[in-house]
Amino acid sequence: MADITNKRRKKQSEPRAGIKSSATALFSWFLPQPAPNTTTATNTAEAEIIRDQKISPIIAGIQSAIPTERAQHLIAATSIIEDPVCRKLLLREHIVRLVMEQSLCDSAQEVVAAAWAFLNSLVLYEGYDVAVHLYRKEILKHVDGIIKNIEPIIIKITTDPKAVSTLSQSLLWDCAHSVVSLLVGLNETTQEVLEAVSNPKILEFVSKLLDPGVTVPDKVQTAAAVFLDRVTDKNEAAYAVFSQDLDFIAQLRNRCSSKVKLDPLQLTAFCSLFHNLVAQSAASDDGFSDSHHITDADLVEPLTDIITTTLSNQTPSQSDQQALFLSLETLTDIANQITETFGKQASPSANGINGDVNDMDEDGDEDQDEAMEEDDDVSEPEDEASDGEASDEEFPDELGADLAMVTGEDGTSARASRKKPLNSPILEYLVTKTIHTVLPIATSTPSSEPERQIKLTSIALLTSIARAFAILTSKSHKSKFTLPSALQDTYLPVTDAIWENLITPILLSNSADITLAEKITDLSIHITAFKPSVSISNGQHKSFLALYNATTSTPLKVLCVKVSSNLAQCQGNDRIDVNKEIGTFLIGTVNKLPFLGDEIVLEELPSPEVVIECLNGVYDVYADQDFDYDEEVFVKLGFLKYLRSFVGRVRGMAKRIDKRKQPELRESAEEALLNLNAFIKYKTEERQ
Repeated sequence: MADITNKRRKKQSEPRAGIKSSATALFSWFLPQPAPNTTTATNTAEAEIIRDQKISPIIAGIQSAIPTERAQHLIAATSIIEDPVCRKLLLREHIVRLVMEQSLCDSAQEVVAAAWAFLNSLVLYEGYDVAVHLYRKEILKHVDGIIKNIEPIIIKITTDPKAVSTLSQSLLWDCAHSVVSLLVGLNETTQEVLEAVSNPKILEFVSKLLDPGVTVPDKVQTAAAVFLDRVTDKNEAAYAVFSQDLDFIAQLRNRCSSKVKLDPLQLTAFCSLFHNLVAQSAASDDGFSDSHHITDADLVEPLTDIITTTLSNQTPSQSDQQALFLSLETLTDIANQITETFGKQASPSANGINGDVNDMDEDGDEDQDEAMEEDDDVSEPEDEASDGEASDEEFPDELGADLAMVTGEDGTSARASRKKPLNSPILEYLVTKTIHTVLPIATSTPSSEPERQIKLTSIALLTSIARAFAILTSKSHKSKFTLPSALQDTYLPVTDAIWENLITPILLSNSADITLAEKITDLSIHITAFKPSVSISNGQHKSFLALYNATTSTPLKVLCVKVSSNLAQCQGNDRIDVNKEIGTFLIGTVNKLPFLGDEIVLEELPSPEVVIECLNGVYDVYADQDFDYDEEVFVKLGFLKYLRSFVGRVRGMAKRIDKRKQPELRESAEEALLNLNAFIKYKTEERQ
C-alpha cells in the first residue's frame, strides 16, 4: 500500500481569528475520553472483529433498499462514534463519502435527519481535520439545500401546525439542530471557512430559528444562539448583516435582559453575541453601539447571575458548565475591552524613553565595553573607582525631551494630574459583585478537565480585571484616563484577598501545571503593579525566582521577571533585602550575556526576551534616587558599573537576532540598547 504521508498536502488555510476559545474545544472537553494506554490501532485482531461485527453491517445497512433500515444504521454509526477505534474504522470504509453522496440526498426524511446527526457527531469528535474535509467536499452546498427544504416547512408549522405531522416536526427540528451544530464546528476551523459560513442566507436562516413568533425547541434555539455567538466573534461580515437588522437587535436586547426566562447556555450565548456586536462596533468606530444604546454594561449582571446560579447547583449539567465557561470568557473579554478602549498598554521602555537606535552597526565602543572583566557575582562589586565615565553618546532631541520629562516637572506626576476620571459601571460591578462570585471557582480543586478549564478561565477573568486597574491607575501610563479614588479603594482589599487566597497557595504548592503557573504569574503581575506592597511573609518573591529557574518556558520566565520587578518596587526598611535579592537577580541575569569574542554557551545564555525584560525591570525599579532602596542597593552594589558593561553585550545580542525572521524582537532589543544608554546617562547625572 502506498504511503499516503508522502502525498503533497494542500496548503493550510489561515486559522480562524476569533477572540474566544473554540466552541469545538469547549464542547469536546465534556466528551468521553479513552482510557490511558488504550490502543486505537485498526490493524489488530480486535479491530478486525469490530470491523466484521459492527462496521461492515453498518456500511451495508446504510445502502439498504429500505428507508427505515438506512436510518437505523446511520443511527447505529452515530452511537459508536465516540469509540476511537470504531471511528477510525468507519472513516477507513469511506463512510463520509457514502453519507454525503447518498444519505444527505435521500428521499426519506428520517434518513436525511440521521445523516446530518452523524456528520455533526463526527465533527464533534474528530474536530478540525474532518470539518475542513467536509468543507472541501462542498458540504455547504448540502447545507444550502437542506435550508431550502426546512424553511417552507417551518413557515407551514407557524401558520398551520396541524398541517405537519408530529413525527415530521420532530425530524425537522432534529435535522435543524444537527445542521446548525455542524456549522459551529465548521466555523471554528479557518478564515476561509468562516467567510463561507458567514453567507447571509445561512445567517438569516439561523436567526429565524430565534424568532419569538415561531415555537422552536430549546435545543435548536440554544444551538442557534451558540452558532451566532461564534460566527460574530471578530467577524466583520456577520456584523454587517446583524447591525442592519434592528428587529434582531431589539430581540437580542430583550433576551439578554431578565424579562425572558431562558436556558443558561442560551442566555449566555445571547449575551456573548451581544458583546461581539458591541466590540465590533468599537473596532469599526461606526457609532452603532452608541446610536442604538447597546453597551457591555447591560451584560455584566446577567452573566454574573449565571455564574451564581450554576455554582448554587450541586449537580450542574454539562450545559450548565458550558454556560459557566462562556460567561467567564465573555466577562473576560468585556474587561479587556475596557482596557483597550480607555488605555493603551505602555511600551516597556525606560520610563517613557523612546527613540531610534542608530548605533547598531557601530562597534567603536565595544572594545571599551568588553574590556571590563565579566563577574557573575554582583553582590560583591569591585571598587567603584573602576566604574569609569558614563557614555558620551549624544541622543536625539526627542529622546532628550523624554529624559527631561522623566526627571523634571513634566514627568509622571504632571502626566497623572492631567488624566480624566473614568467612571466605569462595568468595573465597579466586576469588583463589587463578580470577583467575589468568581474567586471560589479560581481557588477550587478541579476533578475533571472541564472543571480545570473553568478554573483557568476564572483566573483569566481576574487577570483582565487586574490589568484594567493596573493600567488605569498607573501614574506613568500614557492613558488619558484614571479610575476614581473611591473605586481604587474598593479594589484594594480585593487584591489582598486574591493574593492570599489564590496566588500564594498555588505558589507554595509547586504545581507542575505549566498553564496554571503562567496564568497565576500573569495575574500576579497586574496585582503587584497595582499594589507592590502585597505580603511576602511566605517568601512569595522567592517562589517566583524559583519558578524562573525551574521552567524552560521563555514566556513564563518573562512573566516571572515582570512580577519580581513589581515586588521590588515596594519601599520600606523591611523590603530593602527583598529589593537587593531581586535587583541582584535582574543584574545577574543580564550579566550572563557574553562579551565580544567569548564562547557562547547556549544552555547558559538568557533569551533576548528575558534580557529585555530584566533591563526594563531595572529601569522601573531604580528610576529615582529618592527611593529608599536606591542608595542601599543600586549604589552600594555598584549596579551602574554592570549596566555600563552591558552596552556592548546587549548590542551583540541584538545583532544576533535575525530582523527578517524576528522583526519585533529585533526592534525590542534595539530599543533596549537605546534605553540602556539613556538610563546610564540619567543615573550618572542623577548623583552629580
